Amino acid sequence: MVIGGGEMLQPVLYALALEKLFRGSTVESGRLYYATATGGFSEVDIPLDSHAREGAEALADALRGALAEPFLPAAPRQGACKYCDYAVVCGPYEEQRTGRKPKARLARLKKLREMP
Repeated sequence: MVIGGGEMLQPVLYALALEKLFRGSTVESGRLYYATATGGFSEVDIPLDSHAREGAEALADALRGALAEPFLPAAPRQGACKYCDYAVVCGPYEEQRTGRKPKARLARLKKLREMP
């Protein structure tokens, strides 16, 4: 896993931010902590390698395109609303509404979600 389909961005983005803040320093990785019993209180290092940089660039590309169009839709992946804390805001039918949105306009997001 690098960006987890766009759902696990912190390790890569924080590592890139540190790289910019501390120019000349070597940032080797970002770290993801699972601070729950379900996650086994484990940690995962995400190397700041070419795959991580490609993932960050894909995210930046998706955001650039969404802001340029402008098209920033709610577009949850299948099943995401079941455990979302913000379902009260969107309502119970956001996944169904997403199915009616133009597929071509969601292509960048789809590409991002296919990334490990």
